Amino acid sequence: MYIYLSKILPLLVLPIGIVFELLVIAFVLLWWRKRKSAMFFIVTAMTVLWLSSTPIVANTVLGKLERQFPAFPLSAIPESKCLVVLGGALEPVRPPRVDVNLLDSVDRISKTASLYRAGKAKTVIISGGNQPWAPNMKTEAAATRTLLVEWGVANEDIIVEESSRNTYENAFNSMVLLREAGCRMPLLVTSAAHMPRAVASFERMSVDVFAVSVDVRAVKLMRMTVMDFVPDIGALNMTTNAMREWVGKKIYEFRGWN
Repeated sequence: MYIYLSKILPLLVLPIGIVFELLVIAFVLLWWRKRKSAMFFIVTAMTVLWLSSTPIVANTVLGKLERQFPAFPLSAIPESKCLVVLGGALEPVRPPRVDVNLLDSVDRISKTASLYRAGKAKTVIISGGNQPWAPNMKTEAAATRTLLVEWGVANEDIIVEESSRNTYENAFNSMVLLREAGCRMPLLVTSAAHMPRAVASFERMSVDVFAVSVDVRAVKLMRMTVMDFVPDIGALNMTTNAMREWVGKKIYEFRGWN
């Protein structure tokens, strides 16, 4: 039940969820013929949607997360006995698809392949299982292994962890495998915005990691232009991702997972 609630309840405090709630209130007020009050909620909803969709807001809120664990060039990343890459980078094959669907965070997989080929890690642990509503699909970890092998990672050097359904379980299940492999400080590969919550989860398991942040989306603006205030669907996605991570971090802290 927790897995379902953890995916549904945060929607209430994400931009689209807030806009929906404000509009519902506005429609109720209109039904009660309180037009002035209803107009206030409609204008507020449109303002929230506009602000959340502007690049200036998206870069600010997401950048604050991503700067906690900045990305490093390959040459600056130390060698380790093993590497852990977290799921969330692709979707396994589902009809009518015949190939895996690569998501925006596919940098997690490409960086893992680059690190392995550069000799930064000898063993790759892929952590990512299925959600309860998709139990019969090929797991993301298994699909990722196939892709990594295609990209030059030896199959015998890959360990697949297919039970995790969230970041906390990623950390717990990986911790067991890391101990079995005798790996004390693995490289941890995940998106920059996700890294604060991921690192905290591993540290909660007494596992120190070297953070290898990828999928950096917030960029430094050379100068501000009018386009930074023009709504953009990509910016809305960035703002939503940032808020989801902030909410997730607070929930993990409340549950004692961070």
